[in-house]
Amino acid sequence: MREEILNLLGNQQGEYVSGESISHSLNISRAAVWKQIQGLKEAGYEIEAQTKKGYCLVKAPASLDEWALKQELKTGYLGKTLRLFEELPSTNDWCKDLVRQGEESGTVVIAKRQTVGRGRMQRAWQSPTGGLWMSVLLKPKLNLADAAKLTLSTGVALARAIHTLYGLEAGIKWPNDLVYQGKKIAGILGEVVGEWNSVQTLILGIGVNADFEIQDLSPELPATTLRTILGHEINLNQLAAEILRQLEHEVQALEQGDVAGLKERWTTCAVGIGHAVEIERAGEKFAGVFHGINENGELILDYDGREQAFSSGEVRLRYNAGQYSP
Repeated sequence: MREEILNLLGNQQGEYVSGESISHSLNISRAAVWKQIQGLKEAGYEIEAQTKKGYCLVKAPASLDEWALKQELKTGYLGKTLRLFEELPSTNDWCKDLVRQGEESGTVVIAKRQTVGRGRMQRAWQSPTGGLWMSVLLKPKLNLADAAKLTLSTGVALARAIHTLYGLEAGIKWPNDLVYQGKKIAGILGEVVGEWNSVQTLILGIGVNADFEIQDLSPELPATTLRTILGHEINLNQLAAEILRQLEHEVQALEQGDVAGLKERWTTCAVGIGHAVEIERAGEKFAGVFHGINENGELILDYDGREQAFSSGEVRLRYNAGQYSP
């Protein structure tokens, strides 16, 4: 009922639709229409009501809302199946259950809040209300080596989405964080479901510190939020839709074999290239100069006069240069 009323109002956005017309179209009473309208207002929809004219949808909410997000989507398949929850322990874990139930590629799971969010290496990820906590289920048409590059693709999609919407030059901190002026604003967690002797299913978890203040995060975290940076409310539906649009483009490019293009786009967005860095792997530290990535997505370090490659699963990266914090 809620969605049907929104569709009627949305099809005539900026114009009034009479309560009688809505009542007749949906075969419900005028009182039931009024009750539904009040519920939509409480959910953040700006709806004007005038006697003898009816109802006019002025503005959809900036907070996460399934109908509003679907209106923003400009993708071919990502997000066409969308599941939005008030709260989940972990969107990635929920996605894993959907895979076991045979869910289709492109399904997106979003939670307004996570209680057991996690990042790389099982680190806790704080996920308060106002952030964008999203997982994308993919069954890519890729071999194993290229499918592993999808976290790189996601980093590019995030950086481009944030630049498109807000004009911010956020940078990718290898392997899977997005930072602004040295502080983290987003992270990526790619997980394989089941045995992956051949490419089957990958879940891409995306967390963005978006529409909340930095005070909602632990003070010891080197992080910031889009709202703190920009000083205004973030429309989470627009943000989610733009990320999915950019991600779909990147996935399709990789499926078409554009590995060199991905490397170039990632390098353009990366921070720290040409700077001294320190890498820690299994308790051992390596100091050198960050030379970017190779076509396998491995970090290239100029170490003791020779180049050495590091994979994302083995290392921790800390920037020595002051503008790049861990």
